[in-house]
Amino acid sequence: MPHFWNNTNAVAVNVDELVPRFWSSQNVLSKEISRNREKPYGVKALQRGGGKNMKLIIDFDSLPNHIQQKLGDPRKVEHNLLYFYKTDSVAVDFYTNFTRPDGSYLSPDEQQRYITNASVLISILKLREKYQIERLKLGMSLKGLNTFLCEESNSFNPILLKRFDIQHNLPTHPTRFKEALNDFETPFNEWPYNFAAIIKDIEGKRKQNARIVDDVTEAILNGLFANISHKPTATEIYRAYEAFLSGYAQVYNEDTGEIYDPKGFPKLSESTVRLYLSSWENKAATYKQRSGDRQKYMGQFKPYHQLERPKFAGSLISIDDRNPPFKDLDGNRVWFYNGIDLASECFTVFVYGKTKEGIITEFYRQMVRNYTEWGLNLPDGLEAESALNSSFTDTFLQEGYMFQNIRIEANNARGKRIERYFGALRYEVEKQREGWLARPHAKSESNQMGPKAVPQIPYDQIVEGAIQDIYTWNNSPHSQDSSVTRWEFFLQNQHPELKPTNWKAILPFLGYHQKSSCNTGYIKLQGKARAIAQNGQICLGEPLINVMKAIEGKDVDVYWLDDNAGNVMKALAFYEGRFICEVQEMPKYNRAIIERTAADDEAREIQSSYVSTVESFIRHQEKALMKVNIFQQPKPEPKNGFFIPGMKHNRFQPQTTDAEIIDTDDAEKMAMVPSVSWQNSFFK
Repeated sequence: MPHFWNNTNAVAVNVDELVPRFWSSQNVLSKEISRNREKPYGVKALQRGGGKNMKLIIDFDSLPNHIQQKLGDPRKVEHNLLYFYKTDSVAVDFYTNFTRPDGSYLSPDEQQRYITNASVLISILKLREKYQIERLKLGMSLKGLNTFLCEESNSFNPILLKRFDIQHNLPTHPTRFKEALNDFETPFNEWPYNFAAIIKDIEGKRKQNARIVDDVTEAILNGLFANISHKPTATEIYRAYEAFLSGYAQVYNEDTGEIYDPKGFPKLSESTVRLYLSSWENKAATYKQRSGDRQKYMGQFKPYHQLERPKFAGSLISIDDRNPPFKDLDGNRVWFYNGIDLASECFTVFVYGKTKEGIITEFYRQMVRNYTEWGLNLPDGLEAESALNSSFTDTFLQEGYMFQNIRIEANNARGKRIERYFGALRYEVEKQREGWLARPHAKSESNQMGPKAVPQIPYDQIVEGAIQDIYTWNNSPHSQDSSVTRWEFFLQNQHPELKPTNWKAILPFLGYHQKSSCNTGYIKLQGKARAIAQNGQICLGEPLINVMKAIEGKDVDVYWLDDNAGNVMKALAFYEGRFICEVQEMPKYNRAIIERTAADDEAREIQSSYVSTVESFIRHQEKALMKVNIFQQPKPEPKNGFFIPGMKHNRFQPQTTDAEIIDTDDAEKMAMVPSVSWQNSFFK
């Protein structure tokens, strides 16, 4: 606003009040001032600009008349409210950030109108305060105050239009104006005024009331569009709705059984039906139910995360299956399962087969083999699809077992970064080989099918070529650092905080299983007697004895994994489900003394210590034996206390037997009696 200059009658204008409203830039304005410096007319400066504290100040009286009228001369106040009016910054904050319940912001026209209305009301409140103070000082009545303020508000509109090219739309009748002013001046929450009181349709219902298609009608259109099995077009839905209104078809709710009455529904045009069915909020639901291709649906409707590439190798590995674009002589495509380190872009794991049967278990075994033989720790994170991996989420694919962080998603190609590298591998490397198959609907003409028939090639040739392509890819320059290959980047930039492989957590699920037993300190595996070990070292001393106490002479479960040469890489022994020890091959030495090397001497020392540990323990136990014996006391005779009163022991025994012993005298007497057999007595 123009203001008095240094307590004089001169009026000053700041540059920002003139630029860019009347001059396009300050340079243009300064040039005009320079041209008019020696002339008695033209725009003049009250203060020349220069430095931090010297700003250019323009003489109001030197400005053209039309600009003076727009700015207003403070010496000639046209209206009482000009003393107080200015755009209120708090009102600007409120209305630019205000949202209705549906989340929509005010339109630019609404914002400007409400900011102007609020600024005018604030200036009227200041005018009322000044008016009241002056009237009370003079002992005058305040009667008619609201009418006076309403008239000031109404008469201020032409001034606003002339000065600022805006107008307010506050009530013009004193009664309604008073109500609006009273509602506005009440503080609301943390705001000094109730800015929301002057917003019309604050709930946003006016737009809803004007809708021809209400929520029920829209729900019916969407339901028909989504549930009819043959995927109807918008035209078919319009015809079905017309038949419903005409009484030729019934529309019902399968969940509630309600049959809708066509009398309660409006007549719609085909364009209206098409408009509602094609709106995003409706398509997002109906297309999801109608779609047979989840990938295309997610590509059209589902937002995706925007992520940065990992900086360290080993931070995250992305895995997925693929079919290299070649067909074998039977017309089939080979199955590969690959894993790529996202920081280095290096394919670190791959397995293959004619089917997917068992390929995923072998993939994780191969990952352990590769990283162990490279002397590296397993990756920290894994991203994978759920089709083949879901069966392992309760075993070694729990977080903290094989990987520290795991993300497994169902049928989400964008969720696995490896899909992008599969595309690059297909078009940058594999495309050069014979038998390469183009995608049926490739967008680029160079990737579309050519005029010649694509030959089929032997299975072994496909596998050999696919493996060679991975070698070519890994030995190619890294996309972010062309001075090194992807493989060199992988080896040189391993994350320093990767955790060592937790063999005890993964080997019972990934390793091969074999029943065995521990005898004389050795556990047999693959026909070899192997030693007891812990942490990669053969046990000696007390640790060896403690293990033998637990499993010597007992059956154990051995889980083991081989390396790429077929040798046992790691083996663990478990007893009754509890980890006991590692199983490690005992180093051997040459029987002939003359042929022994330093390694043989070291192996002999280990074996001697192993045997000595067991023998020393046995001797210690033997010495600890106490000379204890036992003296057998005679057992007490059993008491025969059982009897039956009046009954003799031999009551039921025969009086004589063949074995009866007869005295000599009795024998002589009996010899004098003739012998008669019982047969003779019976028959005679």
